[in-house]
Amino acid sequence: MSRGEINVDPIEGEFFSTEVLESLSDALIREAIQNSLDAAIPGQQVKIFISLPSSDQYLRPPTSENYLRGLGTHLASENSGVQKRVELTEPMDFLLIEDFGTRGLEGDTREDEDSGGRENKNDFFYFWRNIGRAVEGTTARGRWGLGKTVFQAASRINSFFGLTIRLGESQKLLMGQSVLKIHRSDGVKYSPYGYYGYFEGDFALPVEGPGRTEQFCRDFSIRRKDEPGLSVAIPFPDKEIKPEAILKAVINQYFFPILSEDLVVIVAFGQSQQILDAKSIFQYVTLSDWPDKDTVLRRLDLAKWSIGLSPEIYGKLTEPAMDQAPKWEEILFGKEQLKGLREDFDNGKRLALLVPLWVKGMEGDIQHSSFKVIMERDPYLDQGEDYFLRDGVTITGISSLRQKGIRVIVSVSDRPLSKMLGDSENPAHTEWQERSPKFRGRYDRGPSCLRYVKNSPREIAKILSRPAEGRDLKVLKDLFYVDLPKEDQPGATPGRPTQKRGFEPGQRPPNEITGDRYFQIYKTKQGFRLTAHPAARILPKEISLEMAYDVREGNPFKKYRILDFELDKPPIKVKGIGLQIQYPRPNILYLVLEKRDFQLNITGFDSNRDLKIRTTTSFDVNP
Repeated sequence: MSRGEINVDPIEGEFFSTEVLESLSDALIREAIQNSLDAAIPGQQVKIFISLPSSDQYLRPPTSENYLRGLGTHLASENSGVQKRVELTEPMDFLLIEDFGTRGLEGDTREDEDSGGRENKNDFFYFWRNIGRAVEGTTARGRWGLGKTVFQAASRINSFFGLTIRLGESQKLLMGQSVLKIHRSDGVKYSPYGYYGYFEGDFALPVEGPGRTEQFCRDFSIRRKDEPGLSVAIPFPDKEIKPEAILKAVINQYFFPILSEDLVVIVAFGQSQQILDAKSIFQYVTLSDWPDKDTVLRRLDLAKWSIGLSPEIYGKLTEPAMDQAPKWEEILFGKEQLKGLREDFDNGKRLALLVPLWVKGMEGDIQHSSFKVIMERDPYLDQGEDYFLRDGVTITGISSLRQKGIRVIVSVSDRPLSKMLGDSENPAHTEWQERSPKFRGRYDRGPSCLRYVKNSPREIAKILSRPAEGRDLKVLKDLFYVDLPKEDQPGATPGRPTQKRGFEPGQRPPNEITGDRYFQIYKTKQGFRLTAHPAARILPKEISLEMAYDVREGNPFKKYRILDFELDKPPIKVKGIGLQIQYPRPNILYLVLEKRDFQLNITGFDSNRDLKIRTTTSFDVNP
């Protein structure tokens, strides 16, 4: 550094450690895949390989020294900024991220500024020679020019390499970058940014010769042959970046483009690999041990359902008035449309809505745009779930839904609205912020439009859940009622006794309670006991028991609510002898019989309500 240079340490890595992210794996996957989707070749599916090699594939000296020569003294500096000293003589593990179906880093490699503008953006310049300066007016998923800094943040030596082939070319270009803090080495003060490459004076250019580029591909097990795209190698990756964390980050953040078949991700560890595409993503989650896997599967199923919908299936709302800030109100729904949507929503049907919204810059004409809202009820949700997507990328830090038992996906891909929301995003692309410098003051009623989209799950759920005007005489029928004398009960015939509801302790219930003759169910205090029927010659190996409180009208099992009871939580107590017990749902038990004289006892139900029990049996394995 010269004596008069401003002393500024890089801070861009902090955007990916202090934002709303679960882990470094989340930040790495979010930015890497976002960059690849932005560089997609039109009409082609993007395929991304993420590889963590096994220990026998690590680079060892002197091979690793070919790529790190000259860096060691800078890393050893007291002010380098590296959190923990890494011995470069150790075997070098690495992480690979390679994309296919993309255009590679196009642009003049000798440019030291981008003069091409939005239409002819110099990708090479913006990747290697630019930090925090995005192309003005871009509609890409990225906005801040900070995404690639997550590569060096993922390395324990703050370094990474990139090898690219550009669309229409066959030549491989290789460069590397190390980002430290201002530091001294042998008494000389150095700036934060260092390069691996071919130098003309102090200007770094990519290595182009086939000897070094092909050797790099062999050493790092690069898959790329002559296909366009970018391969990034991260030496000494952070220890928290593991295959399971990568896979979960991919599913949570990019489930929509995967289900849309726009994206395939392959995560490899050593010789094993896991493919995540539109089919295998369900299988992987099903076989996982994630505590929330059932919720994830239902989210994936809702997204897949919405992707297959034809445009005419969507219920289109009315566009808000353009002379005032948009706000949610019933008038946006047609009267008959609202009635039908409320009935469908109350009956548990999935809903797909197309929501128009205008977008107007401070200087420019009004553009008519829209976004999609996909909704469903899920009685197994303890809280509301809403997911916001912009061009398929999940914006993880936004949530507005407060109602329990509702899942919503908000998808924005129409260009005018997508651009406006992208301008409001923070550097880590996890939130839409009204005071973002790229958004504030650029749009007419911009904050109101932003809130209109963010609040859509909550406001639509409130409108659809709002009861119709007038008096509902049946709303509390299952909570408050009076037992009528027998002669006053509906359907009773004078002189003829009515059928009694429920059964007394120790009494054999009617056959419809079990639906078969394999078992006996006896009522006990606040519960029941299940045993084998003495007359049964054989017994099933597996039994599924579904329970729900009886209701005056409708199917009690469809009207079960999680607030009624949960079998694995107090006050319910489940005890079994001679069987294995699992809890696949809050109101379902799965039993595997081990003995003929098995016994199941369940207590803790509301003694003032009748309990319905439905059984399903399986004879796949003989007892």
